[in-house]
Amino acid sequence: MDDQLLNSICNNETLYSAWLRVKEKNTAGGIDFQTVNDYAVTIDKNLEELVGLLKSGNYVQLPYREAFIPKNEFEKRRLGLLTVSDKIVQTAVTNVVTPLLERSFLNVSYAYRANKGPVKAINHVRHLIANEHYTWLASCDIDNFFDTIPHDPLFGKLSAYLKSPGTTELIRMFVKMGRVDRNYKWKETKKGIPQGGVISPLLANFYLYPLDKLMVDHGYGFVRYADDFIILGRTEEDAKKAMAEAIDLLSKHLGLALNEGAAVIPVSQGFEFLGIFFNNGVVDLSEKKFNRLVAKMAEAAGIGQGLVTPKLKETVQGIANFYARLVPQEKLEKLDDEMMAILRLRFETIDKGKHKKMALLEELRHVQFLSETHNIHKTDYIQEHSLQSKAIANVKKEKRPLKTKTLKSKEAVLARKHEFQKLEASGFDLAITQPGTMIGKTDKNVVVRKNGNILKQIAFINLRNITILSEGVSLSSNLVQACAENKISIDFLGKDGMPYAMLVNPSFFESQTGVAQLDAYKNEKGFMMVRNFVFGKINNQANLLRYYGKYYLKRNEKFRGMFPKFMASMDKHAVASMELKHDGDLDAFRLKMFAIEGQASADYWEMVEVLVKQKSTFQGRERQGATDLFNCMLNYGYGILYARVTEAIILARLNPCLSYLHKPEGNRPSLVFDLIEEFRQQAVDRVIIALVMKSKNLKSVNGLLDEKTRKLVAHKVIDRVNTMEVFRKREMRFHEIIQHQANALVKYLDGSAKKYKPYMPKW
Repeated sequence: MDDQLLNSICNNETLYSAWLRVKEKNTAGGIDFQTVNDYAVTIDKNLEELVGLLKSGNYVQLPYREAFIPKNEFEKRRLGLLTVSDKIVQTAVTNVVTPLLERSFLNVSYAYRANKGPVKAINHVRHLIANEHYTWLASCDIDNFFDTIPHDPLFGKLSAYLKSPGTTELIRMFVKMGRVDRNYKWKETKKGIPQGGVISPLLANFYLYPLDKLMVDHGYGFVRYADDFIILGRTEEDAKKAMAEAIDLLSKHLGLALNEGAAVIPVSQGFEFLGIFFNNGVVDLSEKKFNRLVAKMAEAAGIGQGLVTPKLKETVQGIANFYARLVPQEKLEKLDDEMMAILRLRFETIDKGKHKKMALLEELRHVQFLSETHNIHKTDYIQEHSLQSKAIANVKKEKRPLKTKTLKSKEAVLARKHEFQKLEASGFDLAITQPGTMIGKTDKNVVVRKNGNILKQIAFINLRNITILSEGVSLSSNLVQACAENKISIDFLGKDGMPYAMLVNPSFFESQTGVAQLDAYKNEKGFMMVRNFVFGKINNQANLLRYYGKYYLKRNEKFRGMFPKFMASMDKHAVASMELKHDGDLDAFRLKMFAIEGQASADYWEMVEVLVKQKSTFQGRERQGATDLFNCMLNYGYGILYARVTEAIILARLNPCLSYLHKPEGNRPSLVFDLIEEFRQQAVDRVIIALVMKSKNLKSVNGLLDEKTRKLVAHKVIDRVNTMEVFRKREMRFHEIIQHQANALVKYLDGSAKKYKPYMPKW
C-alpha cells in the first residue's frame, strides 16, 4: 500500500523547509560536531542524499550526543543533541505530523503549540478562578516525565492514529536511538523520549492527550503545560475526585506517576504554577523562580563576546516574553537590578585589552530592560547603577533637559531601605590597622585618634565589634567598660589572622545547656551533630564551586573539563555522610566521618586550585606553616571568622570546649572548630577567591600578609559578615545567621527543637 504520509516527508520541498528552520535556530550540533554553517556549504547535495536515503528506507539517524544542563540546585537534565542532518529529518517529520495530531488536541494544553504558550496558560488559570469560580485545586507535575514514557503504549496509540507504518517506524527510531558520551560509550534507550529530540515535545502532548480528555469530559477545571498541570474543582470533594481520577489514569493506563507533594488545597491559600505564584487574584514570581532567572542571566552573560552578550540579550528577551507580561513591575525592576550587578561583575573581569572601555560602556545604552520604568528612564537608571558612572556620563556628550518624573513611593522607600542598610552596616565594625592608634570614647561615640588627630568616630548604638589588626594600639579603660555595657566585643588578631585575645561581655555557661552538651555524647544527638556539620560543609563547598561555575565554566577549559566529575564526586561524598552508619562509638564514627570530609575537601581544593591557578601559586590547602599568598589569605580570613563564631557560641551560653565533630581536648575551644565548618565557604573562601581573581598587588612575605593585603582581606571579610541575605525566609545579616545557628544548636541539644539544620545557602 502506498504510504502517502511518508511520501510527503521524503521530498526536497519538505526537507528544504525543515532545513530553513534548523538554520534559523542554529543550535549546537551532535556527535559529528558539524555546524549549520558547515552543512550549508553543500546544502543541495546534502538534501539530495537525505531524500535518497529516506525514499530507499536506508536513512539511519546517528546516536544522540549526551549533554547535561542544570535542572535545579541539585539535579541536572540530560539532553540528546542531534546532528544537523538528523535535525532536518526530525523537523520534516514533525512539520508533516503536527497538523494531524493537533486536530485532536484540546485547548487545555499549552506547551509546544502554536498560538499557545505559558502566558496564555497562566491567564487560563486566572480565568477559571475569577470567572468560573473554581475554589479548590491541586498543582501537579509528573515525575521524570520525558525519561519515563513507556514505548509500547506510545507507539500503539501513534500507529493506530497515523496509519502510516513508514512514518511510525521513523519516529520509533528517533525515540529508541541510543546516546553516546564524549568517549563514545553507548547508552541504551529503553524507555522515555529524548529531551533534545525535535519531535519529542509533540509526542509528549500526544501521549498526555487521554489525561486532557478525561479532565475536560468530566467537567473539571484543567490547564496543562507539558508535564505540569492544574486541576480545579468547585468543591473540595470535586477537586479530590478529579485528582484521584488523574492519578488512576496516569498510573494504570500511561505508566506514569506524580511527584510527591501534590495535594488539594483551597485557592485562597495561594499556589505556584510555572514559576508564578497566585495569591488572591494577584500573580508574582516565586522566590525559587526568581533565583533561577538570575542564575540563568548570569550564565548567559558569560557566553559570547562584549559586555552585553547576544546570549544575555536572548535570555532577557525570553524572560520578557513570559514573565514581563504577568508579574508586577517592582519584581521586574529587581531582576533589572540583578542584571546590572551581573554586568558589573562581567565588566570587572572582561579583557579590556581586546575591547575599548568606552565601547563596552556604550553597550549599556542599548540594553533592553524588563521593567517599564527602567526602559523609560534608561539613561538615568544606567547612570545610577553604572559600572563606572563618570565614564558613561562622558559617553553621553549632548546635554538633554531633565525629565520630570512622578514619585513612586514604594520604589523610593525600597531604595532608601537599601541605602540605610548599607549605611547601618558601615557602623557595625571598627577595624584598626595602623600602629600607634589610640581608641577612646565620648558620651555617645567611639573615637579613633592618631598623633592627636581624630581619624574616625562611630556611635556606640550601631557598633557591634572592634577588631584590632595591628600592634601598638592603645585602648582606654573607659572604652573597655563602655563596650562591655553595650555588648560590643573587642577582638585582637595577630599577623596570621588568628585571635590571641578577646574582650567580651561577661557571660557564663548555663548548667542545663552544659548537661545537654554532655548528654549528647551518650545519645543519638552527638552522632547527628557530627553528620550535620560534615554534610553542611560538603554541600557548601559544592555550592560554591557551582557558583563559580556560572562564571568560569566558559572561560577556564581545565575547570570545565573537571567540573562534572568532581561535582558528582562531591555529591557522592555528601550522600555518604548522611548514609554512614554507627555502632554507638562516637570516636570511631568521628574518624570515619573525617575520612569522608577529607576526601570531599581534597576534591574541593583541587577544583579551587584549577580555578585560581592563573592568578595564584596555590597548590593545595595548608593551615599551619603556609607560605603561599592564597593560603595566607585564607588563614587570615578564617581567623576573623573564628573570632565571630567564638562570640556566637559564648553568647548562646554553650561550653566551647564540648564538641562533637572535633574531639574535645583540654581547654581547646573545639566546638568553635565544629560550628565554623558550615560558614567557611561563604564567609571566607568566596571572598578570598574573588580577591585573588580580581585584585592586584596582593603580597605576602615569609608566610605573612603585608599590611595593605591584611587590611584588604580584613575589610572584605568583615563586609561579608555584615552582608544581608534571605535565610529561611527572613532577611538576616551573616553575623546574625552565625548567632542563629549557635542558638539553634542549643535548642536541638536541650530538646526544644527536633533537629538541627546546617546553614546551606542557595548558590
